[in-house]
Amino acid sequence: MSGLVCKGHAVPPPVIVRPALPADLDEAARISVAAYAAAGQLEEASAYGRTLIDTPARHREAVLLVAERDGRVVGTVTICPNGSPFAEIGRPGELEFRFLAVDPPVWGTGVADALVAECDARARAQGATHLAICVRDTNAGAAAMYARRGFTRMPERDWSPLPGVDLLALSRPV
Repeated sequence: MSGLVCKGHAVPPPVIVRPALPADLDEAARISVAAYAAAGQLEEASAYGRTLIDTPARHREAVLLVAERDGRVVGTVTICPNGSPFAEIGRPGELEFRFLAVDPPVWGTGVADALVAECDARARAQGATHLAICVRDTNAGAAAMYARRGFTRMPERDWSPLPGVDLLALSRPV
């Protein structure tokens, strides 16, 4: 990864977030599985793993975005409009996003910030007042990452899609 050097530290090149192209789908699937596995959020032979791999469905039935740095896809997120089969907790006036994943080798380099910022921009453009997302109750890393970005709990909207899988609802004004 090339970039500038500022006060002895390499500054990574900028991240560009854009709609996924068909040629991006395999890499978005790979990154999704790698990120969830690295975070300890993907059990072997999990049905959720099949959901993460199915980027063609997210591309068709939601808004699949990718983050690119130096011409390489390094992250992905899915915006789930109301009525999308991927929407879980979004309500009118909110933009719900899911499946935010950053390639583990570039964790901590601003890719997640760029993806959330694009969700913010799209929410404002469509007149939404809040972003909404769920994180698994066992994913302390994701919960902390969203808290640093101003998200707060909405415990009244927590839910469980499967036995033993508890999701915490989070929200933030845009």
